[in-house]
Amino acid sequence: MKRRTVRRLLLTTVPLLPLVALAYVLWPAPFAPPAWADDYDVTARPPETLPPGTVIGTAAPDGWSHLVIKSLPRVRPGEEAKVPPLARSLTVRMTRWMFTAFVADVRPVRHGRHTRYHLRAVALGLGTTVNGQDVVVTPQTAKQHGVELDWITRQILDRGYATQSLATIVVHGPTFALMDTPVWFRCGTKNRLVRFRYALLVDAPTGRLDVLVWLLDPEGGCGGTAEAAVLFPDQIDEAELVADPQGFDALGIANEATFGVDRLPAHRAKITLPAGVWQLATRTRFTPEQAHELESGLRQLGLP
Repeated sequence: MKRRTVRRLLLTTVPLLPLVALAYVLWPAPFAPPAWADDYDVTARPPETLPPGTVIGTAAPDGWSHLVIKSLPRVRPGEEAKVPPLARSLTVRMTRWMFTAFVADVRPVRHGRHTRYHLRAVALGLGTTVNGQDVVVTPQTAKQHGVELDWITRQILDRGYATQSLATIVVHGPTFALMDTPVWFRCGTKNRLVRFRYALLVDAPTGRLDVLVWLLDPEGGCGGTAEAAVLFPDQIDEAELVADPQGFDALGIANEATFGVDRLPAHRAKITLPAGVWQLATRTRFTPEQAHELESGLRQLGLP
């Protein structure tokens, strides 16, 4: 009985051996994910917020390596005439009352005998001048930092933080990040809330930070194109505001959309993004593979 069983097994198994061998040769090896597969956090989240009391001059504040941009808004010369005379002086002065700041922190990390730099975090803040210094304040903490708010300045801060709360980190990797910030922008004859997308690129061996920015406008009509990306260093930006004359009420009080910018921040170079890079650059959601592809594409631009 046992001999019959063994013979039957041999008769059914031996003819299959070539097929088993062929399958072993042709079967693909287990997929090895690329080294960067876990590097990118593509879960949209808000950036850090600079704590009240942070002093921001012309360089990064304590705890941060780079002042990416500090905006000092003001009405563009010639635009004052669009402000109703009843509130002109006050309105023009109040547009200068608040500044905004965007900072980044690039840190060295030792790897054996080598040092590599990585992008730890980015943060936003806004505030006003206190005793000759620009200080981050909130409506809740203004008084303890020497700012007595009236109903106008409190409204300015409230609106500013409400707008800032819409900022989103879209991608964050060891040497790369994308952050969208909401901006009131002139589209035709009106100011509309669009997004400036900032791409932060850290050179891992040196810690150098390059920043590109372009306009995202899903609705269209505001001029966001692949030719409109700009490159800039750490800087102070005197953001010139243009006015919508229809944005004032009967008392000459401006609403949140009355003033907006009509151009990207001052820059040292304009950059044209290739079609494939631009297609990635305007996405609202990313996979790690797409984030890596965009970072690689931006690094191949040969930034000056």
